[in-house]
Amino acid sequence: MPHKYFAVSARGIEPVTAAELEQLGAQAIRAVHGGVHFEGDIDLLYRASLWLRTASRILRPLREFAAQNYEMLYSQTRRVRWEDFLDASKTLAVQATIEGAAKRAAESAASSPPPPGRRERYRGKESNRKVPKRGIDHTMYAALKVKDAIVDRLRREQGSRPDVDKENPDITVHAHFSAGRCTLSLDATGSSLHERGYRSKKAAAPLKETLAAAIIKLTGWDGRQPLFDPMCGSGTLVIEAAQQAMQIAPGLSRRTFGFQRWPEFDGKAWSKAVDAARKQKLSAPPCEIIASDIDPDAILTATDNARRAGLEDVIRFEVRKFEDATPPTSAPGIIVTNPPYGARLGTNDELVPLYKEIGQVLQTRFNGWQAYIMAGNLTLARHIGLTATDRTRLNNGPLECRLLKFAVP
Repeated sequence: MPHKYFAVSARGIEPVTAAELEQLGAQAIRAVHGGVHFEGDIDLLYRASLWLRTASRILRPLREFAAQNYEMLYSQTRRVRWEDFLDASKTLAVQATIEGAAKRAAESAASSPPPPGRRERYRGKESNRKVPKRGIDHTMYAALKVKDAIVDRLRREQGSRPDVDKENPDITVHAHFSAGRCTLSLDATGSSLHERGYRSKKAAAPLKETLAAAIIKLTGWDGRQPLFDPMCGSGTLVIEAAQQAMQIAPGLSRRTFGFQRWPEFDGKAWSKAVDAARKQKLSAPPCEIIASDIDPDAILTATDNARRAGLEDVIRFEVRKFEDATPPTSAPGIIVTNPPYGARLGTNDELVPLYKEIGQVLQTRFNGWQAYIMAGNLTLARHIGLTATDRTRLNNGPLECRLLKFAVP
């Protein structure tokens, strides 16, 4: 039976995620701010969980309703048939997000402890919490109220209630608030899909794996041309590129997904999806993938990350200054890189020479190549001195960036 789902993705990435879902056979695809609505059966959910490169999470919406205050939230949440998903043997966690002007109030309020109020049991301990009567503007209170409604319904229907486990719950419920409405969803994912498992925890990581994968897709690179990152840092861009070129499903590296704890989980269908994904992997990419960086420690980290991803023999890493960069192959290809932005949005004098150098090196040595530069500082990017033929707005965390395309004559 088909279900409705929502793939969470960052600003600017939504169309890329929608295209991925279309290739996977999803129906009723609709991109909106923050993600993509789609429909499909349980097999599609399993394929999407394995193959989506640019989404951070997949949710299964259960109910949407008006929620202008906490009393309405409790009443409407309690109407959901939670007994279809939970019982006293399972654990529960609730996460809440708030959009719009209320979000700022929520973030401010979250920094203060809740005021004393009525007593209730939370995570097996007695605590004092007061649910305010004002509109919903506090994520902690909202999550607590949803949790109250769920456990109260289950206590009524089953005579007992599940415990709360914020660290490793069996079922995670997401409550999303926007324009006076709430959407309650089951989390099909668990830990974020961007956590591929190959990146060293100690490595500086300016790009999430999902954003890096989206950048590669936005270049249109299909693996048939050389790809070169001359400022590779920890290697996320080239690792994601190699995985795409070799048709490696990113979800294969994960141990568990949230949907595996759902009552309707189909182990045979899941095993079939995993086996099919494993069979699609290629032994090597069609063309060469090269990465360099001025920092030897960065190359060591990138090489180690590639090893963790099983790609140490696929990507060629070099210690090299950008000013010494030369085409690594005779055939023109794609340059894609994420240069440093500077600590502030204004011009950083120390980085101006680097951005001027980017333009000079491209014009003098990379004729016929296409270059994609992730620009987090447009003032600095102007010093490249080339006219971008395309600009795509992307968010790198809270920082608004542009992916600039240059066709080098």
